[in-house]
Amino acid sequence: MARVCRRIRQSLFTKLALVLVMGVVAINAVTIHLYTTQKREYDTTLNLSLLQYARHLADQVGSPPDRSRAEALARQRPMRITYTGKASWVVGETEETFPERFLVPRFSQEGIEILNLHENYRLRVPLASGGLLIFDLFSTEAERSALRQFGVYFLVASCLIMLAIYLVLRLLLRPIEWLTEGAESVRDGKLDTRVQTRGSGQLRELCETFNQMAIRLETLVTGQRDLVLGVSHELRTPLTRLKLRFEMLDTEVDTTAIKQDVRQMETMITSLLETAKMHHGADGIRAQSTDMAQLVARVANGYQAQPPGIVLDIPQEPVMAMVDPQKMTIALNTLLDNAIKYSAPDGPSVEVSLRVRGDEVSISITDHGIGIPEESISHLFDPFYRVDESRTRDTGGYGLGLYLCQTIIKAHRAHIEVESTLGVGTTFRVIFQS
Repeated sequence: MARVCRRIRQSLFTKLALVLVMGVVAINAVTIHLYTTQKREYDTTLNLSLLQYARHLADQVGSPPDRSRAEALARQRPMRITYTGKASWVVGETEETFPERFLVPRFSQEGIEILNLHENYRLRVPLASGGLLIFDLFSTEAERSALRQFGVYFLVASCLIMLAIYLVLRLLLRPIEWLTEGAESVRDGKLDTRVQTRGSGQLRELCETFNQMAIRLETLVTGQRDLVLGVSHELRTPLTRLKLRFEMLDTEVDTTAIKQDVRQMETMITSLLETAKMHHGADGIRAQSTDMAQLVARVANGYQAQPPGIVLDIPQEPVMAMVDPQKMTIALNTLLDNAIKYSAPDGPSVEVSLRVRGDEVSISITDHGIGIPEESISHLFDPFYRVDESRTRDTGGYGLGLYLCQTIIKAHRAHIEVESTLGVGTTFRVIFQS
C-alpha cells in the first residue's frame, strides 16, 4: 500500500494534475482581480449612479440630519444610517453584521466615498455642518443567493475544465507510461520488450528509438550468451579428458597443484555453463512444491563441521514453496560458502534463518566477517567482479558464484538483498513468494 501511495505521489500525471489545479486557480484569481479593479476606479454608470444615490440619501435625511427622517428612510430597504457629529446616532439595521473589515474603496468624488464588498455598499457623505453621514446598504437575499449560485457554477465549471484538460494531456502523454514500463521490463532482463508506437511527433520517435535500442541490446546480449554457452560446453570435454589422464599418471609425480588448477577451471566452466543455460532458456527452472525448512537445514548442515560453524533458526513445521530444489541448493551453497570463507575461524558462527510473513518467505545468511565496502555492494552480482583482489587471492573465487546465485534467484521471480558493514559482517537475504 505504501509503495502504491509513493508511486502515485511521484507520478508525472499526479504532478501534472497539481500544476493544472494551481494554474486554473491562479488564472481565475488574476482575472477576477483585474476585472473588479478596473471597474472600481473609473466613471462607470454604476459608480456615478451610486454617487448620485448618496447625495439623494443625504438630502432625504436633511441638514442638519433628522433622526426620524433617517428611520423612515431605513425602513424602505435594508440599510444602516450612522451620523457622527455634534450628536451621534445609528438607526436602521443594527442586528445584522456588516462586512466593514473587508470593504474595499471603489470610487470617490467631491468628498463622497464609496466602498463595497460584493453587493454590500458603504456611502460616506460629509456634511456642510461638519458631520458625516454613513449609509451601509446591505445585500438582499436574492443577491446573496445569486452570489452563492455563481460560486457553485464557477467551482463545478473549473473542475470540469481541469478534468478535461488532464484527460487530454494524459492521452497525449501515454507513450511516457509505455516507455517507463518498457524500461522496467528491460531492467528486469526481458530484452524482447517492445513499446507501442502510436501517434506522431517526438514521443513516437522516442518510442521507435527505444525499440531499436532494445533490439540492438537483445542481439548483443544473446550473442554473448550463445558464445559463453558454446565455449563452456566445448571446454568441458577436453577438461574431462585431462582429468582422466592425470589420474593415470605415475603416483610418484606430485600433481596436486595441477589438479587444483584443473578443479578451479572446472568450477569456473560449470558456473559459466549453468548461468548461460539459464539465461539462454536451455535449462530453466523446474519448480516443484518444496519444504524450504528441510532444504535450508540440509544445505546448512553440510557446513556445520567448517569453522566457525552454523547457527540455525528455522521453523519446525514445513514451509512449502514452489522452487527448483536443485537450483536453490546451488544458490544457498554459494551464499553459505562465502559466509564461511570470509568469517574468522574462531569468530562468531554464521547465522542462518528462515522467516515466513504472509505469502513471503525470507532466507537470511549472516556472517560476522570482514564485511564489504559500500561502493562494492552494487557490483557484487556482476560477472567476474571481486571486491578486492588481494583479499580474495587466498580464499579463491572468480566472481562467478554470486552472478550464478542471482541468476537462479531471479529465475524464481525472487530477489536478493545485501547489507554489510566493514569489520562487522554481511547479511544476504533471499526473498520470494511461497
